Formats: sequence, C-alpha cells, structure tokens
Amino acid sequence: MYITRWATKNELPLLAEYWFKMACEMGEKDGIPIPNIERVNEVRNLFLKESEENNLRFRVAVDEKGNIVACAGGLIRMEYATPLSEEQTPFGWIIGVYTINNHRKKGLASQLVEEVCSWLKERGARRARLWASSQGRRIYERIGFSPMLDMEKVL
Repeated sequence: MYITRWATKNELPLLAEYWFKMACEMGEKDGIPIPNIERVNEVRNLFLKESEENNLRFRVAVDEKGNIVACAGGLIRMEYATPLSEEQTPFGWIIGVYTINNHRKKGLASQLVEEVCSWLKERGARRARLWASSQGRRIYERIGFSPMLDMEKVL
C-alpha cells in the first residue's frame, strides 16, 4: 500500500539522486549522456531554488515504512506556446519521474504524473511537456501525452 503526498524541502536532495538514477537508466537504454556529480549538484541546487520560488513541486509515493519509492516533479515556466505566439503563457514541465525498481509496474508513475498535472493546471498551465525514455513512452501515452512534431538529426 502506498500513499502519495507533496515532497518536503528536506527531501529534495534525495529526489535529485533519483533524477540522477533516472538519467543513468536513460543513458543505458537510449544513449543519452550520463551526468557527472557536478551536474547532480547543479540539479539539486536548481530543485531548491525553483521550489523556494514556488515554481517546482514534487509528488512522492511512500511505502508502508515511510520510504519514498517514486517521484514526479512539476516545473512551471512562462514560455511561448508556439514559435509564432505573441506572448508567453504558463507552461508545465514534468520532470524527474522515477520509481525504484521493485516498486515498478504498480501505477505509481502514472498516478504521480497525473497529480503533478493537476497542480500545473491550477497554476495556469494549459499544456505540459516531458522528455520520455523509450521505456517510459507507453506510460505517458496511456495517460494522454502525445508525441510531438520535433525532429532530430545527429551531426
């Protein structure tokens, strides 16, 4: 049995570690460069700064022993909705979605992402975006995310 709740400021360093684990797994599966410890420290500081400015919140799933076993963050930004938009509007980013291995396939990521999307919507965002690993795409498509039109060419 799990409960979900908002993470506390004191838990943000642990969530930065989970971000690192997520990035390492994406690197292994999708060839994305693995961040070094300096980048992990930058992310930890970013989490703290954006949280203090109320632009970032994390939902966490906690097991029966009180351990955080999954997380998903929401970051609100002012951005142009499209390249031709005339003004910036609140825009949501889903970040740092991670579930510890032995707690996967229980719907935790989906539930946390949906809860974060509700928070982003309350903050005025009309859309949310995320970068998904090849493994995570199915999860996000099931809860309503769709592939974007971006294209890439390796140079």
